[in-house]
Parts: sequence; C-alpha cells; structure tokens
Amino acid sequence: MKEIVHKLLKVLGIDEAPPFPHYFVWALTHSSYANENGVPSYERLEFLGDTIVGFVIAHQTFEKFPNMAEGEMAKVKAVVGSEPVLSDISKEIGLSDLVFIGRSLRSSEDSLESIFADVFESTMAATFLNFGFEKTYVIVKELLEEKIEDATQKKIFFDYKTMLQEYTQEEYGVLPEYELVEEKGPAHKKVYIFSVAVNGEIYGKGSGKSKKSAEQMAAKNALKRMRKI
Repeated sequence: MKEIVHKLLKVLGIDEAPPFPHYFVWALTHSSYANENGVPSYERLEFLGDTIVGFVIAHQTFEKFPNMAEGEMAKVKAVVGSEPVLSDISKEIGLSDLVFIGRSLRSSEDSLESIFADVFESTMAATFLNFGFEKTYVIVKELLEEKIEDATQKKIFFDYKTMLQEYTQEEYGVLPEYELVEEKGPAHKKVYIFSVAVNGEIYGKGSGKSKKSAEQMAAKNALKRMRKI
C-alpha cells in the first residue's frame, strides 16, 4: 500500500510523509471493494470531507465576492460542490485512477462519476487528519478556485435536463423519458441510477445520491453521446 499512498501524495503535491497513511488507503476504498476484501471503506471519511470541502468553497466565495448575496453564494457552493465538478476534478488530477473498486462495479460506468466525487471528499478528509486544516484548505482552494470563478460567472452549466429537452424537442419533436433503473444502498445513503431514452432508444445512464442528480447525470451522458457537450 506504500506505493498507492505515494502516488496519491504526488497527485496532491505533498512531499511530506503522512503520520497516518492508512487513512489515505481508506479514502480510496469504495464499499464494493471493502465488502469483498473485509477492509474499511471511505464512507466515514467522505462524511467529514464533505464538510471540509463545503467550508472552503463557502469561505472562498465569501471572501472573494463581498457584494454577493447569500442566495447567490448558496448557488455557487451547490454547483462547485456538486458531483459533476468534484468528479471532473478527480479525473483531471488522476485521483480517479487510484480508486479501489470491487468486481461488482468494475463494468458499471454509471456509478463511477458519483464514486469519483466521493473520493475527492474522502481524500480531503484523510489529508486533514494527516496534515491539519491549513494544508488541506490550501489544497482544496487551489483545486477548486477556478471552478468557483466559473460558477460566479455562470460558465458552469449543470441543467443538462433542460438542455437535452430543448435539443430533443427541436431535433425530434419529442421529450426525453427518464426511468429509474436501480436503487441501491441503505436508506441513509441511497444511490440511484437512471436511464434516459429518446424515441425509445436509451442514450445515457447516470447515478447520483438523489433522483434529480442521477437524472442530470443521465442527461449529461446522453448529450455527450449526441456530441452536444
């Protein structure tokens, strides 16, 4: 496991040995792998990391945009802390390549976006537990500051459902149809998988912690297949 921790620290730009390296291993371990191998998963770390990441986004928005109203700040925080953004960041920095996923999920791309977002949060929690809040704050800030700027300027667009609906109405004269494909996990930590079809043909699937976010991811994947984003 030393090698995987070394790779993770390199991704984060940390050249200091962690006192508790096992937290980084846990941060990369999805429950599917944990259940198959009898090891801890990232879920507790994700819970902590969600708060840390959310705080950094909120504080940076508060500091950089002193005239921004509370409602707009909340929108920026929701967009930058969303699954698509955090998943994209994980992929951009190579964090997604280090995740331990069980055999049951290796062929299911629909669940990966949500997992990559979770791992971003769990990794920030592991960073906090090893190196403290100040270093973690700087890392999160540097990784997300461009996204915060983009969100304030409305450059990040996440209403993929509306975008898909407008396109299918214009091109085909029909509305996309969403269907719940799978619902898994305990009641307090549900994951939903939706498909979206146009004229009876499935164009995309997506997963999320809520039905709305899963539908948005399905619409996003459909638009990618249609080469519209």
